Parts: sequence; C-alpha cells; structure tokens
Amino acid sequence: MGEMRTPTFFRPRRLGHVNLWVTSLERSERFYNEVCGLTIEFTEPGLIASFLGTGHTPHDLGMIEKTDGKARYGRDGLLQLPAGIGLSAGLNHLAWELDSEAALVSGFKALKANGIAFDMTVDHQVAHSVYMSDPDGNSVEYYCDTVRDWRKVLHGPMDLITAAWDPLTAEGFTEGRYDEDPKIRVVANAPVHPKRLTHAVLVTDNVPRLTEFYCTVGGLHVVGASAMGEIVLLASSHAGYPICLALCKGETPAFHHSAFEIESESALDAAAEELSRRGVEVVATTDLRWKRSLFLQDPDGILTEYYVARGESRNLDELHGRALPPAHLI
Repeated sequence: MGEMRTPTFFRPRRLGHVNLWVTSLERSERFYNEVCGLTIEFTEPGLIASFLGTGHTPHDLGMIEKTDGKARYGRDGLLQLPAGIGLSAGLNHLAWELDSEAALVSGFKALKANGIAFDMTVDHQVAHSVYMSDPDGNSVEYYCDTVRDWRKVLHGPMDLITAAWDPLTAEGFTEGRYDEDPKIRVVANAPVHPKRLTHAVLVTDNVPRLTEFYCTVGGLHVVGASAMGEIVLLASSHAGYPICLALCKGETPAFHHSAFEIESESALDAAAEELSRRGVEVVATTDLRWKRSLFLQDPDGILTEYYVARGESRNLDELHGRALPPAHLI
C-alpha cells in the first residue's frame, strides 16, 4: 500500500451489513425472510435488489441478482453496477458503519492523500458511502447514516435511490445519525429469529496482508490471534460487538459466512427443531465453550451462522484438529 502519511483512515463502529450476489432474487429473498427470519425492509426493482434486516439498520443483509455481464444504473444515470462485476453468486461487499459524515469524509481525504485507490463514492439517500477493495479483491463499503428514522424514507418497492456523492464538498456533519435504540423486528412464522448481525468470516491465503488492510485503512484492531497466525480476530470501536471480522488461513481467498446472534439457547433449540420439522437442512452445528450455533446454506450455497454467545473467551489454538474447519468455529 506504500508509506502511510496518516495513522488512521476509517474507524467503523460495527459491521453494518453484508451484501450478496444471488442467482435468483425471488428465491433468495424468500429463504432469508421465511426461513432465516429477516424482515424485508425495502426492495429496489430497478437494481433487482432486496434489503432485509432485524431492525438495527436499513438492512443487515442486502442481495442483488447477479448481473450476467450487463451493467445497471442508479439515479441520474450513475453507473452503479459495471458489467464486469456480479457474474456469480457470492459476496458483493462488506459494509462498515462509521460514526458520522465528518469521520467518513476525513477517511476519504486520507485515502486521497496516500494515493490509495477507491471504486466510487455514492449517496444512498439514507447513507453516504465510499467503496473500495481489500487486497483479496473483496469489495468493502465505508458509510455513515444520514437519516436517523430511515423507515420514513425506505419502505416497500423503491425507485432507483443511489446517486453520485462528492465527499470533498460534503457538509461533514459530526453527530451520529444511527439508531441507538432500534426496535427489533421478528418474522413470527420463521424458524429462526436473529436479533443482530455481528461479524463476518473471510478465508485468505495471506492473513498478515489482510490484517494490515483492515487495521490501517479499515480502522479495526486485533483482539485475538492463534499462535501460528492462521486466525486473526478483529473488532471495531463499538464495545457491544466483541468481534466484527475473522480472518482464517486458506488456500483460496473466499467469503466464508456471516454470523447472526440469537436470543438464547432455548431459542436455538426451538429453531433447530422447527427447521427439522420443515425439512430444512442444518449443514453444521457447533457446541463450544464460547458459543453454540447452527449453519444454514442458502439456495446458492452461501453459509450463514445463527449462534448464542456463552460469554467465554475464544481459545483459537483449540480449534485445529476438530471435525469442522476453524472458519466454522470462531
């Protein structure tokens, strides 16, 4: 990345959402809503996109139907999805919530001053965003909320909402416009009832390089690492989220899964029982000192984890040699 002339870039509060490319928007939306218990907050038919969540933010999980090599445009003709991206199902981007527009603008100016490449800056009506790529090619978004009561702006099918935004001429407001006491939404008939997105897991062939990116440009800090450095746990500034990103050594860089916390072990047991009754396969389970969880696979084979934290600290050196690979066990 070259010599840094500033010690910090972005400083996220938390992982705000995960966005996926999916093969069939209708099929994936139904799975995450009816099985995984995420509320459909709003849709964007012109982008072939749907946004679902627990109530913490405008969406914990976004999904866009893959492009098949055809570009898609946002408001005012903005090239939002170039033809060369979104060719297969998988991770679209990880999105990191910042405290304010001033923090986002400051981070963007630091990128410019250090000659670090970014992809685009946009106005999503309820958020301003800077997009770039990490060293493995994963797309990452750094954003600030611009509207506290976002449900008044985004609900149901929406026209194209994304336009260009220039951080260098932005107001740069300093107050946080995120909801500090959100009303959690529950899909009553779903087997699973997640209460919040907490973290994501990436597999990488170069853990030190990816750690450097997420600690310098990404503003996270290391809170755990295995003795040999094959696993690194990273946290953001929000004390309520013990980890927000885990990096695991692997041969090929990949998005492994996103993780949602649920209320209790009894809720996890009830979810497992109802999933079994409906014939929905639980592809993996964990029972560790620091968590119990189950994993589901969406129609494209993408994993999500639903877990209960047990309050014990993670001993990463205990993970090797278990039946499941470390990326499942964090």
